[in-house]
Amino acid sequence: MNNTQQINIQNQPEQVPTGTVQHSFFKIKPTSSEIYHLWSTYIAYSMACAMQKHMVAKSQDPDFKNVLQTALDSSTHHIQQMEEIFKAIDHPIPDAFGEKDVDINAPPLFEEIYCVKYTRLLSKSILINHSRAYGDSSRTDFIDLFGGFIDDTKKIIRLADDVLLAKALFHKSPTIIKPDKVDYIHNKKYYGSFWGSDRPLNAMEISNIYNLMDFKTAMKTLKVGFAQVIKTEKLKKHLNRGIKMADKQLKVLGSILKKERLPEPTSMDFWVTNSKESPYSERLMMFHVTITLAYIVSYYGLGLTNSLRKDVILSFSRLMLEVMEYIKDGTDLLIENGWMERVPGTVDRQELLH
Repeated sequence: MNNTQQINIQNQPEQVPTGTVQHSFFKIKPTSSEIYHLWSTYIAYSMACAMQKHMVAKSQDPDFKNVLQTALDSSTHHIQQMEEIFKAIDHPIPDAFGEKDVDINAPPLFEEIYCVKYTRLLSKSILINHSRAYGDSSRTDFIDLFGGFIDDTKKIIRLADDVLLAKALFHKSPTIIKPDKVDYIHNKKYYGSFWGSDRPLNAMEISNIYNLMDFKTAMKTLKVGFAQVIKTEKLKKHLNRGIKMADKQLKVLGSILKKERLPEPTSMDFWVTNSKESPYSERLMMFHVTITLAYIVSYYGLGLTNSLRKDVILSFSRLMLEVMEYIKDGTDLLIENGWMERVPGTVDRQELLH
């Protein structure tokens, strides 16, 4: 062995076999990503728990109630798990939402079928967040936590799907005719123009538009119910503005599907009862509407990156900006009423240096 080889061997780090490294994750500080995901997930589940408590209390169909109770049990357990981690890392537990934000004795605001569809769609959205949290985490306790959340959320989605399918209430996205051969794009006209396209929608674009419309339709119904029972006039006006915006956007998106003679998701507004008594606090209702709109922005963002028709991209971009403006106005109302908890952040170095 020559001198160069000996030097190279000496400079190489000692190899440690996988599985032999010992450490206590309690000595490892959580990252900003882990804190953010823990904090935001706790807020989301506390809100879900309040919503689900009233839905379960008013549910009568045993199959629907099983879905809702399973979701409530899961949310309650997840909150307990997160509180244990907050305590372990000596981090303040968020105020979030609780018993003060729900009145289980209030009459039903939504029909049971809507409650199950709502639970399914919100679970699909939060599953994406759990996947991000899982990938962004490095401490084993956070990885195990969000990995467990993923498994539990998948079970709820599957349970809701099974019940809706059994009752012939599951609305599937459109089907397409299978191609008989593999094809390639040979012309840039495939993109179309910003004013329209002669090229039919592909499966990816159909999926993006339909699933976005499905979620928007359900969240519009949520706003209809909330606007029906909310008392503060300024908040009611904001919700009614959101309903009109959703109707307009659904019309734009639906026209793209109609041109291809493809079905749209059906309205769910008729699943709002005639109750005028709110089961939920105004704080919860306003926060819920604002936070679920963030999911809609995510749907638009996904559609932008997965669409190749210029007219679809233009529509998504324009509609997304409208939603973001509405989110800003909703956030302003939360701040004005003192309802917006501050997300944990880094210290203000400028203040410390003066």
